[in-house]
Amino acid sequence: MMIRTISLVVLFFLNSIFTVFIENDEAFKEATINFSSDSYLKINGKTNVNTFGCAFNIDAFSDAIKVNFKEYDSSVKFSNTTLRLSNIEFDCGGKAINKDFNKLLNSEEHPEIVLNLKEISKTEEDINSTIATVEIIICKISKTYKIPVSVDSKNGLYVSGLLPININDFNLKAPKKMLGMVKVSPKIEIEFSLKINEV
Repeated sequence: MMIRTISLVVLFFLNSIFTVFIENDEAFKEATINFSSDSYLKINGKTNVNTFGCAFNIDAFSDAIKVNFKEYDSSVKFSNTTLRLSNIEFDCGGKAINKDFNKLLNSEEHPEIVLNLKEISKTEEDINSTIATVEIIICKISKTYKIPVSVDSKNGLYVSGLLPININDFNLKAPKKMLGMVKVSPKIEIEFSLKINEV
């Protein structure tokens, strides 16, 4: 059974044309993808004196990623479509801040951040706008977010977005430095631009 690629799934929401070859319309379909090395994913934060960014090592995605999806009229739903981000693969720019980052996430007990893609859908207000529903699991606490996503297919297929979250929602406490004079804001952003390739 031939399957649609994840590229076609995303381009569907830009009113591109699907070519479908499928034996059973009721079943979830499967595609296999990977991310180009010029993709990026990072966590941005700030203190009361400066800002910082922790970039994920995209090369850590050495294995191809399975994507299971099912199409509806104005959405695509996903099953068992997961990204696992090992905490030690984030580089915040120095050993000290990397140590603080892993301490914040309690990496010894919870070594990874898990992202589960649940759905991609059109918005009612703008048929060309796309929303991704993503479950984020940090330290065994699960929260679901809706992320506005943009797609650029001019030079390959890039999917990008920006998700603001509050680390307090995951029972994480931002560290304080220099007798409490430097304080880290609990509000951070997950920023990503992923170039998707079919395997």
